[in-house]
Amino acid sequence: MDVLVTGGSRGIGKAIVDLFTINGHSVYSPTRKELDLSQPIKLDKCEFDIVINCAGINPIKKLEDISDDEVMRINYYSPLEIIQQCIPHMVCNRYGRIINIGSIWIDLIKPGRLAYSASKNALHSLTKSTTAEFGYHNILSNTISPGFIETDLTYQNNTKEQLDLLACQIPLGRLGLPNEVAKLAYQLTVDNNYISGQNIIIDGGYSCTIY
Repeated sequence: MDVLVTGGSRGIGKAIVDLFTINGHSVYSPTRKELDLSQPIKLDKCEFDIVINCAGINPIKKLEDISDDEVMRINYYSPLEIIQQCIPHMVCNRYGRIINIGSIWIDLIKPGRLAYSASKNALHSLTKSTTAEFGYHNILSNTISPGFIETDLTYQNNTKEQLDLLACQIPLGRLGLPNEVAKLAYQLTVDNNYISGQNIIIDGGYSCTIY
């Protein structure tokens, strides 16, 4: 299958690219230079069977500092524009699978996460709307919401002491691995024919037992 993955240069995105490639799929994962998500999107190629919107940013901002900035542009508007451009091909083929990478901060919140949480909530609404409008064409769309995964973004926004404490608060006793998220993305696309419109959390149980 032809697969589009944004944010495929590192972390979860790279793990997704590697897994699909190993399994024989044709993967297009543009670099930031090739596809600038901070600007309106215009894809050179739109003929994909699977679209995985993985790229995102998570700057820590106080409520009083939030304005119309690039968080919503990159985390919500760019996936919206990508889906808008790829949907016609999926409708024509009567087949499509879409994954939007969300976050546990869709349902949870803590100081400094308003912009990020708002963008990821909007992203999941996009997932549900895509399901409602295009499910009839055999197009399935789901959100995967990771918790604390061993990625550069996680280490960027948390100190080692904070991550050690978080690991103790996660029922499984550790942070997640990027390839564990990638395996879920693979199952929800290649192996899935009926799950759609869902926000599937992968966080080791953290959101069930917040201390």
